[in-house]
Amino acid sequence: MRQCLVFVALILQQCHSFVLVPKHRITTALLDIHEWRDIDFDLPGQRSDSIVPPKQICILPFAFAEVLLQGETKQLRLYEERFLKLFQDVMDNHGGVVAMGLLADSGMIQTVPLCEIEAYNRMEGFGIFCTIRVVGRAQVLGFQQQEPYLKAACLEVIDQLPPNLELPNLIASQIENLVLLLSSMEHKLKGVKATVDDEDEENKEMQRRIELAKLEDTFYADEEDEDDDDDESLAKIIDRRKRFHQAYTTALNTDTQGYQVIAQQSSLVDRSPQELTAISWAAFCTEVYAEGDALYRIQALDSANLFERLKLGLQLLKQKEKDIQLKLKKSGLNRDDDSNSTSSQ
Repeated sequence: MRQCLVFVALILQQCHSFVLVPKHRITTALLDIHEWRDIDFDLPGQRSDSIVPPKQICILPFAFAEVLLQGETKQLRLYEERFLKLFQDVMDNHGGVVAMGLLADSGMIQTVPLCEIEAYNRMEGFGIFCTIRVVGRAQVLGFQQQEPYLKAACLEVIDQLPPNLELPNLIASQIENLVLLLSSMEHKLKGVKATVDDEDEENKEMQRRIELAKLEDTFYADEEDEDDDDDESLAKIIDRRKRFHQAYTTALNTDTQGYQVIAQQSSLVDRSPQELTAISWAAFCTEVYAEGDALYRIQALDSANLFERLKLGLQLLKQKEKDIQLKLKKSGLNRDDDSNSTSSQ
């Protein structure tokens, strides 16, 4: 009998199909959206033949003005008991992915940013400090739980790409050119003392916000910039072109969508769908303090059409151009070359 058991044990050691895998894998790295996508939640009413089955997501509530877009991060401190339970549920059962529930006057916005828990630290007596990063979007189909925290069924939102990328490339070029123009105008405005009565108060508030954003922005600084002194770092933080470039790079690196290769594109198409998508997000991330653009950013979050989102981003930047022109005029300055204005196109 003992020989028989030894023989069976030897067979099982050589047969990988008999290896038992624990329900929750223990790894040295945090989970991510790919593992969340692979989880079969077996939701009530879910069709087994659905091409893209609904997923379950835990929801952290936020004011709608705090909306984050692709690649953006936020540091949180979770200390309420319900949110500590939510965090554990997210890590144990939802692949480390949580949704931002954006609350407006009429309720929660249906499209939610999907965030990976990128890092966390438990501190006894203080709760959990964690960093979340947006890696996708989803549309809430219905709530499955409201207490002690929200859970919902959702479908991931994937961008619709136009059959031809010529027009999106044209809009993307206009966005990049306009960002350069805005940076130039802002540097010109910075060199003079504004004559508007409330300019000093506005500058003080902006300076305060810049200081708050300094640590987060310098996190993405290039290695060659690490030895720059504080004044140079601050100058880079307030430069719109630099913020646009950082937002573009981050959105590009955190994009988890799949893209079909579009064959036989015109020679005018010099950007890939993924690069165009990154530009469409970066256009809404050029401010140090983004809450003022919340309505535009909510519309961008809700848009599943790449071309429409690019046009919306261009519209936002054109509005900023008008605002800066007004400040220049009040300061007694004029833009050198009005012919470069994209708003006149």
